[in-house]
Amino acid sequence: MRRPIIFLLAWATLVRAEAPAPPTREVSVIVTKEGYYPRQITVFEGERIKFYVTATVEEPDCLIVQGQKVFLAANKGKITEAEAVFDQPGTFAFYCPASKHDGKITVLKKAEKQGWRMPASGSAGWVPKEYD
Repeated sequence: MRRPIIFLLAWATLVRAEAPAPPTREVSVIVTKEGYYPRQITVFEGERIKFYVTATVEEPDCLIVQGQKVFLAANKGKITEAEAVFDQPGTFAFYCPASKHDGKITVLKKAEKQGWRMPASGSAGWVPKEYD
């Protein structure tokens, strides 16, 4: 009698298994007197982006990401962090209205699986390992 119960519990656990978490990309941004470093960031749609922000200047600064709920303070000697997921390809701005610094995030469309076919060059090309 115990075996069917154990089997049912194991099966219920497998059925309720959640979809795998999206891959995470960590991005560090440094605020200088000239602006953000880097000013351009490229990611893939669906990735979870973890931002780390700090500053090299004494004046407080910030980083706001367009279309996301990301507002980070940038203070010298301190690191702040936040996460965001970009579900759509496109270009998104990040900026600070106080200092007028700005940059952009380019979100590339996730490569779609296609039938197996070797290109004429003989190289299969590059696709992030998370999307295999």
